[in-house]
Amino acid sequence: MRIILYSGKGGVGKTSFSAATAVRAASLGRRTLVVSTDAAHSLADALGVAIKGEPTPVAKNLDGLEIDVNRELADHWGVIQEWLTQFMTFQGVNDAVAEEIAIFPGMEELFSLLKVKKYAETDAYDVVVIDCAPTGETVRMLGVPEVLNFYFKRIFPVQRTVLRSVRPVAKRMTDMPLPGDNVFGAVKTLFEELEGMAPLLKDPARSSIRIVLNPERMVINESQRLYTYLNLFGFPVDAVIANRVLPPAARSEYFDKWFDIQAGHLAEARQSFEPLPFFQARLFDREMVGLPLLDEMAREVFGDRDPAGVFFQERPIEVRKEGKGYAMYIRLPFAEKDRIQVWTKGEELVVSVDNQRRHILLPRSLASRRLMGAAFKEQRLRVQFGEKERHAE
Repeated sequence: MRIILYSGKGGVGKTSFSAATAVRAASLGRRTLVVSTDAAHSLADALGVAIKGEPTPVAKNLDGLEIDVNRELADHWGVIQEWLTQFMTFQGVNDAVAEEIAIFPGMEELFSLLKVKKYAETDAYDVVVIDCAPTGETVRMLGVPEVLNFYFKRIFPVQRTVLRSVRPVAKRMTDMPLPGDNVFGAVKTLFEELEGMAPLLKDPARSSIRIVLNPERMVINESQRLYTYLNLFGFPVDAVIANRVLPPAARSEYFDKWFDIQAGHLAEARQSFEPLPFFQARLFDREMVGLPLLDEMAREVFGDRDPAGVFFQERPIEVRKEGKGYAMYIRLPFAEKDRIQVWTKGEELVVSVDNQRRHILLPRSLASRRLMGAAFKEQRLRVQFGEKERHAE
């Protein structure tokens, strides 16, 4: 099954392209599901039909789904959230505040992706198109599984073992709410559901992210940062789409300056995102809503190409054998050398870019080797590992 995620700054047109891609894929005979993970759903408005919290028939070969975020949170995080809320209120935090901060940033979208993963494990659809939340939420959403994975593997087993021993004594000494077996059971279930999500979303043959932008300076800058972070976390990007480009028919004395401004931004964006395919969508003379107009939009932007195809395939992270050691290559386009930090921590390689930090669990072939250094050149971070370390017997 093919999974396509549309991301970008809020208001650039992600929903329109998600819907247009899905409509066109369905017209080509592919069983298609278009999904909105944004809490502020607008997918139904774009398609011009009512959509429910379960796959809703929209047209032949096409279903739509606006995920009920609160329901997904309750199903996956409800028991854990309840305990976290009790713990924080015990520490003096206001009830309403405690309930709110017991939901970590990015979790609403993450649990939406878990629902998509369930469909990916079936043979119900050939293509799933996902309308993601704006840039910041997308980055947090894609990073949450790795953070939770670290907790589940390293901290959770220790906590559970210790608490089983101290809980009977602790109950006699304090009223502080301790997590019960139901909380740990919920955590274990969530961990099992999360397993397999990262490999699915990081396989460029099956999944890819498309960045939608407008030819504006601030939007392009944010799109570049998004591209850097997506590469840092190992998520493949297969295209960039510039939306709302002024067409020649709109040229007039009033818009002349805007034509020059957009032309400069488009040339810069096209060059900076190379070698990614770069598509353009003109500013249409009407709202592109409803199936016929969305199909027209997809045909104009993608031409004869199948919008569900893989436009570009490159793994953001590679490991190569070099001499007696190995080198890990991480693509970090638009990153600046002096804002990158690299170090090892046990069996992990930690890479920090600006305020985004990734913990990469090293394979055995690298974990047992000495970190020799790192260099950043031509938008790629090269981390060198030497010969295996010898341990004294």
